[in-house]
Amino acid sequence: MSILKVDTINEKTSGNGVYIPGHVIQVLTQEITAHTTTSSTSSVATGFTLTITPKSTASKIKCTVGFSAMYAAAITSSASFYLHKNGSFHTYLHSLATYANPVNFSSNPTIMTVDSPNTTSAVTYAIFWARTVGTAGVYFNNYGPAVNQTRSWFTVEEIAQ
Repeated sequence: MSILKVDTINEKTSGNGVYIPGHVIQVLTQEITAHTTTSSTSSVATGFTLTITPKSTASKIKCTVGFSAMYAAAITSSASFYLHKNGSFHTYLHSLATYANPVNFSSNPTIMTVDSPNTTSAVTYAIFWARTVGTAGVYFNNYGPAVNQTRSWFTVEEIAQ
């Protein structure tokens, strides 16, 4: 058995990088600190939008969103979250609901999905949401006494295959 030890690996030809299956090639992230609300039953933008240009057509794109302190203004309310890709609905992500007091959905729900864009052109991912049950608004980022004290975040990662 041989062991190869190196300090640095450089591309011989620009743009032909070294891609090890399962490893992260690039990461983009965005944070929102202001509380956000919707009472719309139609899908609306959360404010999370990231554009990534994959380095390989074989790559997977992992999209992860973490919300801080989901909240509903009334009992028996719910919100659903959706991933849009290049301006169009791509996939349903998750629903969160409340059925009793207190009406917090969760302290920090995290939602993740993986996409196979099969392109080296720019791809824009955005998180949308809608109120799906109830009549009151739904919120994220510490609505109430702790408004704007924490962050919600959205990350896209290119994973080599």
